[in-house]
Amino acid sequence: MEKEKDNVTLIELKKLEMTSEKLGREIRMISRAFKAIAKGGLKRETLVLLLHDHSNVGKPDIRDILRALDNLDGYVEKEQVNK
Repeated sequence: MEKEKDNVTLIELKKLEMTSEKLGREIRMISRAFKAIAKGGLKRETLVLLLHDHSNVGKPDIRDILRALDNLDGYVEKEQVNK
């Protein structure tokens, strides 16, 4: 049964046709959107509370993700240059 689940997942992933370039673009877009929100004056802890209320994801996890988003844009660009 587990093998069937793995096969279905692989088929679904192939349908997405997610290339590394497309994934990199999407990550940069997310990072830039986060930076725009931060520059707009919304306090980080307010964003944490909003995301927590609407997603039921734990606040520590949300804080970790937001910290990662701060540097994600530059990291992705650096990784693409190194390829």
